[in-house]
Amino acid sequence: MRYHLFVLFGLLIGLWAPSVQAQAIRLDVEEAPLEEAIAALRNQASVDVVYAARQVQDQTVSCQYAGDNSEEALACLLADTGLRAERVRRRQYVLAALPPSTTDAEALPPLRVPRGSLSGYVSDGETSESLPGAHVYLPDLRLGTTTNDAGYFAISALPIGTYNVRFSYLGFGSRDTLLTVGAEAEIGLTPSTLLTNEVVVEATRSDAMDLVAVPGVASVPVQDLELLPSFPGETDLFQALQWIPGVQKAGEVNGGLIIRGGEPDQNLYLLDGAPVYYPWHAFSLISTFQTETFKDIKLYRGSFPAEYGGRLSAVLDAELRDGKQAHALMALSLLSGRFIVEAPVGKKVSFMVSGRRSYLDQIIGTEHPVEENGRRDTLRTGYFFLDTNAKLTVRPNARHQLSLSYYHGEDNLDLRLPFELTTNLDDWLRPLDLFFEIEHGWGNRLYSARHQYLFSRRLFVTTTGYRSSYRANERILLRPTDASSVESDYEVRLRDYGIKTDVDFYPSLSHQLRLGGQVVSRNFRSFLDADVQRSLGVIDTLDTNAGQEALEVVAYLQDSWQPAPRWLIQPGLRASFFSGGNHVRLSPRFNVRYALHPDYLVFRAGAGVQWQYLHRLRDRYSFLYDLVSSRWVPASGSVTPSRSVQVAVGVESHPARWLTLAAETYWRDSDNILLPRDVYQTKEGLEGPGIEVGTLLGQYVGGEGRAYGVEVSLRAEQGPWRLWLSYTGSRSRTRSMELDETIFRPTRFEAPFAFRSVAARQGRHWGFVVSCDWRTGYPHTVPVARYAIGDPLDDEPTRYLYRPEINNGRLPPYLRFDATMGYRFQVFGVWFSSKLYLFNISNRRNVIDFIYDPRPPDGVAVEERRSLFLVPNLEFQIEL
Repeated sequence: MRYHLFVLFGLLIGLWAPSVQAQAIRLDVEEAPLEEAIAALRNQASVDVVYAARQVQDQTVSCQYAGDNSEEALACLLADTGLRAERVRRRQYVLAALPPSTTDAEALPPLRVPRGSLSGYVSDGETSESLPGAHVYLPDLRLGTTTNDAGYFAISALPIGTYNVRFSYLGFGSRDTLLTVGAEAEIGLTPSTLLTNEVVVEATRSDAMDLVAVPGVASVPVQDLELLPSFPGETDLFQALQWIPGVQKAGEVNGGLIIRGGEPDQNLYLLDGAPVYYPWHAFSLISTFQTETFKDIKLYRGSFPAEYGGRLSAVLDAELRDGKQAHALMALSLLSGRFIVEAPVGKKVSFMVSGRRSYLDQIIGTEHPVEENGRRDTLRTGYFFLDTNAKLTVRPNARHQLSLSYYHGEDNLDLRLPFELTTNLDDWLRPLDLFFEIEHGWGNRLYSARHQYLFSRRLFVTTTGYRSSYRANERILLRPTDASSVESDYEVRLRDYGIKTDVDFYPSLSHQLRLGGQVVSRNFRSFLDADVQRSLGVIDTLDTNAGQEALEVVAYLQDSWQPAPRWLIQPGLRASFFSGGNHVRLSPRFNVRYALHPDYLVFRAGAGVQWQYLHRLRDRYSFLYDLVSSRWVPASGSVTPSRSVQVAVGVESHPARWLTLAAETYWRDSDNILLPRDVYQTKEGLEGPGIEVGTLLGQYVGGEGRAYGVEVSLRAEQGPWRLWLSYTGSRSRTRSMELDETIFRPTRFEAPFAFRSVAARQGRHWGFVVSCDWRTGYPHTVPVARYAIGDPLDDEPTRYLYRPEINNGRLPPYLRFDATMGYRFQVFGVWFSSKLYLFNISNRRNVIDFIYDPRPPDGVAVEERRSLFLVPNLEFQIEL
């Protein structure tokens, strides 16, 4: 059924696509101005004729023609003018001068005018960083393209000549220039808001807003993302992305990203082309991606180009800065310290290095010696996280560029505390008889090498090789009684080796091909070594390990076809093979753009099939493993890959140069997703069922999901002011036939209505940001009764809650206001700044959960869990 819907969508788009039948043409002009005669032909034949004013100035023509061939009609009009019409693409022509020795008689049949390419690179005029996705637009021909990941563009098969070209990029001022076919251009764009001593330079509206076909793409300038609020005041990419419609966090401050109703593990995070599997710090409080270290960020919500795959919900593609401008930044907040250093080394080499580390452990200390009656002990309270990014870029000439990237993110938790935690400090400040020790460490490490090669003006090849790994380690020592103890060492590893090649080929004006392939080898390992002493002399030993390997091979092809000035059609196909289970899957993609007016109103529609071969799961029983970490389980003969089908339709408008309005609706259907077999199961034992993949999968069942919604946004930029408004109305549901669920139930973080707003002003010295986040409350499960099971001889039976329906209630609405205020000044070329961030400035304690306790004899006790109170953070920064 879903494939039928996809095919039907494609057929509807095909019927909607431009089809112009031959029209009767009748010309009868005598000594008429050539420009007027061409206008008459345009109206009759629905053709577009492009020319320079000087070509038709003072030219008069006489022509009598009746028929349906537009080329013959043009030849009639151009007789004795010294001009000829060269076909650029379907129903579009450009006027060119005949060679001096050519007579009009010789001009029929038409001569082939020499053709060539407009090509070059687009970069940030201040930092020299390349601008992927910049728009390149020829207003006279009403056609254009976008730059690739290296900032390269090419428009092929143009008649030799000089053309007016407009370059634009979101967050940068557009630039108009004249380019000659055959020359390679180096174009630098200026950021849209350039702060100087006296003026603010504003960007003009992009006249090429219609060059992107894929709906759901969010490409926000990095300088704007840095303005968006993020908890707890750190520069955090994922926190900033939550202000985009359809993006939310699983929980108030912790948890992964939920995009258009998907699960956090259904998102693919790419850093310089390599995947990052767990991009979070502090138990998902803060992401590992620092906004200011990136030059380009693209978020695909549901509709992906064919080059992306492997996830159902979204793809985040982030590119680190190349370091082509000398720049240094150091910052210190109440939570962490960070730095960025970047600079060119000569004309061909540049680098960027950044780092961040929390330092709470350095303030309160990690070890606390205690003593009582001659007994000594050491309590431990250590936790920190850190990030390191580095990139080296070498460009020996205009055709080659090599980039080497490195990323490392790590969290470390080290605790030794009393087994029974109390608020009485005297219990903490004495040697421990009963205690627990926890050492947790988790993190990512990534190496990436990328070579970009301009083989010819029409052919650009990018090759990326990478190694990405995720590792989590959990060591536990518990002594709940004098005679019992538990000691365990648990570790999870995932390692990727991948190589990918992308080819951009520009065969003609109407077509731009992107094709490529990828091979990825994945290795999954988990280890458990535990000793459980239940009483003196009775010790159980557990020593198990589990592992899997999988190979994935991918090939894709995508064509960006512009059959007419108002249309851009982008069909694509992605084919993949996964060795676990020998799965072969096809992922068709289809996107289309129609510009009712290229400057003011653009429609986009897209449909696609996505497959996901990896599932992220956690054990729901044992205290010995999966306390912090989770395991990625690959598809196999017994685990079917997850699949989703999504359709999206959107509209975007620029009624003024400073205003952007957008609306989009989407629908997604997913199947073969894994859902918990028992939603209410909590960790309550030691050994559990074991770490083998089969036992882990036994805690989950196959299910299907459905998500649909409407997203509306407004973005205004006027001088130093910024305003973002967004509204999202959505539903996300799941069900499992294995659990006898016949109807879909709300997912844990479904929010049917959400409204967000951000107002910001950034002047030369003072700046502020005020934000509002309102949404309906999340679903929760309300018990309908309780029951008791016990022995008549026992004093108290054991009481349980009866919850036949999951997520049958909803929490109260959530409302929060945040504010940021900053001041910056310059001394001897060095910028000093300070920023105060206030989370929840109204101190509203939103209800984020209800806890039901069936144990009281007089009824079920209900406890409200409330959100954080007002949380401040202060940061000082030096930039030069």
